[in-house]
Amino acid sequence: MRRAFAIPIIALVATVSLSSCLGDRKTAQNSSDESVDTHVSQLTIPSGTSIEVMLNTTLSSEEANVGDRWSGSVITGRDGIPAGSVANGTVNGVKPARKGDRAMLDLGLTSITVDGHNTPVLGSTEAIIAGSTRARNLGAIAGSAAAGALVGKAVSGNSEGAVVGAVVGAGSATAVVASSDGYQVVLKNGTPLTFTTTEAMAVRL
Repeated sequence: MRRAFAIPIIALVATVSLSSCLGDRKTAQNSSDESVDTHVSQLTIPSGTSIEVMLNTTLSSEEANVGDRWSGSVITGRDGIPAGSVANGTVNGVKPARKGDRAMLDLGLTSITVDGHNTPVLGSTEAIIAGSTRARNLGAIAGSAAAGALVGKAVSGNSEGAVVGAVVGAGSATAVVASSDGYQVVLKNGTPLTFTTTEAMAVRL
């Protein structure tokens, strides 16, 4: 009788053990499949890729410090980075205006958020120097017209002279910087900047 009872019990234990093994194998297989899916859902964007960003932060060479953070949004979408994605960065270099010298701001791109996933990025852009053609095109204050206006006002002592001086243009910038405390670089909210990645980045899709 004892042997008769023992056989069904042994069979039951064997069945439970087999089911457990099959369950473990299925779980391992699912984990492996998920790992493969995660790998497939990533897109590598090569070094040297241009990313256009519109600033959502106002920055000034007079008040900014190295390490200050800024935010913006991607202007033109590309594979893996849709337009409107949040971009973040830091101030890599800054020099306030000083007599006889020009102010400067240098920004770096550090991350982009795509569909809630934050992706580290290393991106750089040309430093923006007060009075330069680039600063003038960006509207980063004190372009050629502003520099000329300062010269006109200094010469005539009134606002009419400022209007006349505005015609002088970029050639007057050096004289203004040499005889005054210079003028700051100001990047307003909405300023567009193009960053270039300095290493490949993997974006999760």
